[in-house]
Amino acid sequence: MNPKVSVVIPTYNRADKVGKTIESVLAQTFTDLEVIVIDDGSSDQTGGVLAEAFGDRIRYYAQANQGASVARNKGIERARGEWIAFLDSDDLWEKEKLEWQLKALEQFGPECGGCYTDTRFFNFPEKRTMFEMAEKNYRHVSEIGVNRDVLRLLVRPGGAGMVVCLSSFLVRADVARRSGGFDPKLLYSQDSEFMFRLAMLTRFCYVNRPLVWFDRSPAEIRHVGVSAEWNKVEFFLQDSQLRLEGLLHLEEALPRSVRKVVREQLRDIHSGWTNWYLEGGQYEKARQAASNAVRTDLTFNVAVKWMLTWMNPRLALRTVHHHREARKESAGIV
Repeated sequence: MNPKVSVVIPTYNRADKVGKTIESVLAQTFTDLEVIVIDDGSSDQTGGVLAEAFGDRIRYYAQANQGASVARNKGIERARGEWIAFLDSDDLWEKEKLEWQLKALEQFGPECGGCYTDTRFFNFPEKRTMFEMAEKNYRHVSEIGVNRDVLRLLVRPGGAGMVVCLSSFLVRADVARRSGGFDPKLLYSQDSEFMFRLAMLTRFCYVNRPLVWFDRSPAEIRHVGVSAEWNKVEFFLQDSQLRLEGLLHLEEALPRSVRKVVREQLRDIHSGWTNWYLEGGQYEKARQAASNAVRTDLTFNVAVKWMLTWMNPRLALRTVHHHREARKESAGIV
């Protein structure tokens, strides 16, 4: 008999951490589940460690190091459950996590094919939960509910979009497969892009309880293997541009408010490329990037940057430095 929930855990060289992650799944109050671990080419004896610790209580598969997207897609392919949950191999669940989500999904019925929960951080000084950190107009008020504006959230991974955290996410298996799975071309934002496409197919409900612990160790510790490229600004810009341009291909199917956010974000990426090329003295490329920003979403600040980049790129660079100093407390890249 197939389990109701399949839990997909990709891992790479985390033999010292993934055991606790698996234990948090096996400790769930909801027990009709299976654990699928996809080892993405580990060299630290992860397979042997897990075989000794868990035996046949988990399903373990190994593959060459290809990144988390390929690993998760293999997990989706192997899953036997009606629902699929995703959990990174350094994150943890509270024991009632699945029980609460399935209760919410039962309440909202066919309307919702996905559900997420609030999340706390560890190995990080922030004490607020992700829901508590959300911008005012994204706040979740009720204990459980339906998020009817989730597409706008998911345009902005790492910011407002972190409210919908993949390690808290549970989705109907047929919807996950119909979406096409994770895009292996994306390194930085494949989780938000995947959930965005899911949100085009079904509504998401939420549980307003912090039922997931999200590891926020320094990036150089968390991002290893294929994902180590995340730590480089140029790869962040490349990845974000690829994701946002892909979303623009869906433009006709998107609500106007979502299209607006996509264009604003893509404008900021082109503006970020302008900064990058100015810093490297590649002035012709900086001009092209500034022109792309203007074409994508014309604003006064973008127009000023475009004009300076074309007329006096050294002055444009000094302006960027001045602007950066004035915004030291900001997390933005533009």
